[in-house]
Amino acid sequence: MFFPQRRAGAQTANVAVMSPGRATVRTQRFAVTDVRRLTRIGILGLGLLVLLAALRPWLPADAQGPAITVQSASLRLWPEYDDPGLLVIYVGALADTVALPTQVAFPLPDGARGIQATVQDSSGSLLNQPWEIVDGTLTYTLTQASFHIEYYLDRPPSGDQRELSYTFQTNYAVAGVEISIQQPARATGFSVTPQPEGSSVGGDGLTYFRISRANLTPGDSIPLTIRYTKTDQGFSIAPVSTESSQPAAQPGAAASAQSAAPNRWLPWLLIGFGLVTLAGLGTYWYLSQRRSVEPVRDAKSGRVRPAGPVARAMQGANPAFCTQCGRQFRPDDRFCAHCGAPRRS
Repeated sequence: MFFPQRRAGAQTANVAVMSPGRATVRTQRFAVTDVRRLTRIGILGLGLLVLLAALRPWLPADAQGPAITVQSASLRLWPEYDDPGLLVIYVGALADTVALPTQVAFPLPDGARGIQATVQDSSGSLLNQPWEIVDGTLTYTLTQASFHIEYYLDRPPSGDQRELSYTFQTNYAVAGVEISIQQPARATGFSVTPQPEGSSVGGDGLTYFRISRANLTPGDSIPLTIRYTKTDQGFSIAPVSTESSQPAAQPGAAASAQSAAPNRWLPWLLIGFGLVTLAGLGTYWYLSQRRSVEPVRDAKSGRVRPAGPVARAMQGANPAFCTQCGRQFRPDDRFCAHCGAPRRS
């Protein structure tokens, strides 16, 4: 009779005393852990958002949102205008659905020189932008919807009978493009293939031939051939400076290319910084998780006590520990919440 009663009493005490103590400790532990976990998740999420925002201008167009579409464009071909070669000017505006800033890429013919890549601000002024050429493609970032690029192509050597060929290529869908070909001053027998739709005399007294195309898709091309007779080597207008029509003018373009070159490394630097930051946060989270769960052994008494926020929550003015298992008692515990041993003063 004595042993069953003692066992029953011990079980009753254990059930009555251990369960609330364990529940309280676990509740405190889970509450602190949940707060820390949510804080770390918030920090990681904020870091990813900052990283994506920094890399956004260099992301591919399809990763940024809707595909880039050119709403309207104008291609101007001016042979022997202020240079012995062909001046090519391509201007246009992106559709309203394109998010800015965005990176654009335009095919560039071999031998292009005197390259300028600009954006047009609200006042109509053209602002030079850093650019680079990769695999025959001119790439730069647009901060405004309007773009403007121009360059020169050398004219093949010939006598009075002159012929130039140019192929317009597009990487994007183009709702409409108007091609304007300028007849050089003092040129005769001027013709364009394909057949122009019309011609008119501009305010400068030169004749312009017009070709219009609509609903171009990415990869479309329009080959153009210009033929005319000209008996002199003069230009349609006097060049702004003698250096601008010579290869020696290329240091300006080289400077633009050099200023654009660091942009190729910037995304990788940002990616590396983001990865290092995430790795550091992950290491901190792992180590702090271990500290908050693993027990700590007291150096003087050799007793085991909980670590981290649970220990701080359980510490009082005069902490007491179980003589059987070394766990710390809460102030209102009469029995050990771990092994059920009675508390001794």
